[in-house]
Amino acid sequence: MWIKESESNQKKKHYVAIIGAGVSGSEAAALLANQGINVMIIDQNALPYGKLEDGLPKWHRHLRDKQEVAIDAKLDHDNVRFVPLLKIGRDIRFTDLVSLGFTAVFLANGAWKDRPLPIVGIDDYKDKQLIYQNDLLKWYNHKHEPDYKGIQYDIKEGAVLIGGGLASLDVMKIMMMELTEKSLKKRFGDDFLVDQFEMEKKGLDKYLEQFDVKFSDLNIKSPTLIYRRQAKYMPLKQPQGGTQEAVEKARIVSQRILDNYQQKFHFNFIPEATPILFKEEAGRLTGLVLQKFETKENAKLVQIPGKTEVIDTEQVISSIGSIPDKIVGIPYDGDSIRTYGEQSAISGYKNVFAIGNAVTGKGNIKTAKDHGSLVTKKLMDTYLDVNSKAFDIELEAYNQEIRKKTDDRISRLFSDLFTSELPDNLTIDHIWEFSKLYQDKVGYKDYASWVSAHKPVRYETLIEEKKSLDK
Repeated sequence: MWIKESESNQKKKHYVAIIGAGVSGSEAAALLANQGINVMIIDQNALPYGKLEDGLPKWHRHLRDKQEVAIDAKLDHDNVRFVPLLKIGRDIRFTDLVSLGFTAVFLANGAWKDRPLPIVGIDDYKDKQLIYQNDLLKWYNHKHEPDYKGIQYDIKEGAVLIGGGLASLDVMKIMMMELTEKSLKKRFGDDFLVDQFEMEKKGLDKYLEQFDVKFSDLNIKSPTLIYRRQAKYMPLKQPQGGTQEAVEKARIVSQRILDNYQQKFHFNFIPEATPILFKEEAGRLTGLVLQKFETKENAKLVQIPGKTEVIDTEQVISSIGSIPDKIVGIPYDGDSIRTYGEQSAISGYKNVFAIGNAVTGKGNIKTAKDHGSLVTKKLMDTYLDVNSKAFDIELEAYNQEIRKKTDDRISRLFSDLFTSELPDNLTIDHIWEFSKLYQDKVGYKDYASWVSAHKPVRYETLIEEKKSLDK
């Protein structure tokens, strides 16, 4: 427990606020707390796990559980005060938070907002005939929960998915498994037990064998994935090195990955096309107009003048990337946080820094954790003037290439950082009172009991219970 110090025992210390308690924010909190620095880490959600809960498809349960246990170990710390259900811009202005007198404020708020589909007027159909990836994943991960009250989606046959990365392939798996489950229940009855974890692992054909059903028997009109380049240029496999040979090998693997997904999940693929217009009828989106392209050998994308294709569909799903939610009080250049020079300090502030996906532009766990660790260590060595070499722990399962790229980036970002001076009037009192106010407001008592009370019912638990009843 973070104990409020008496007036006589107060002494000046560093106090850091972290916005976002996911992979990157929790990594920073642990590194700071282990050096005796007090940390107030706030999150807009009840749980501190970020996209592990809402953005990582629920079949990745082993990875999710492992990462969440790691986050729990980092945040259930004497020097860390967790404040849930506090959203910057809704519950408190960013400028008011900064004015409390923290030594530093870290933005680890991730990338929760979908990049808009660049077709004028199409957002009028959002949550009707247009669905964005982050919304879809949140629904998919939680719709089985008895107390789920979020928006409900219904995947349509012949839907169109716009995207091309690994996240897009996960979305397509969701679409095909939902359609297959719906068709099986129509065939065998609403009480028919469908295990999507087993379906995801085996693929549709092998899963259906146990019911003596072929995919063709289901008469499903398969969705279509649309990507602007050829399949081999999809970012599914990163080159292991910068040589042309490595690049070509990665392209071959990317093609194979897509082929394997199509074979297992029976969806269509249209390459070298991008939507430019939509069709509508009676206030409903009914199709897309695609501009066709040609991919040259040097990977340059060339538009084919006058060549378009119309695809009819009742549903469009966009999976073209995520961007951070903009915070009033933070300057931006487009979708990116504006920083000055090559430092990570945010323009207009000398003690506000960005870490994790808000900086890297990536969405994976390794990159977020790596970036959060490296940035925080560098800040402790420079800005906070703390020697972090003594606890240079190894972070498991790091991708070495990502580590090198991130390390190079951080070295550039922090080359000119200054040593901080603690404000003369900084005490624990007002920060302690602020965090306690918001904790009391939501009924927070301690970290372990709060997390235990707010963990959702897991899909795998419900499936096992239903299987037990069927025996």
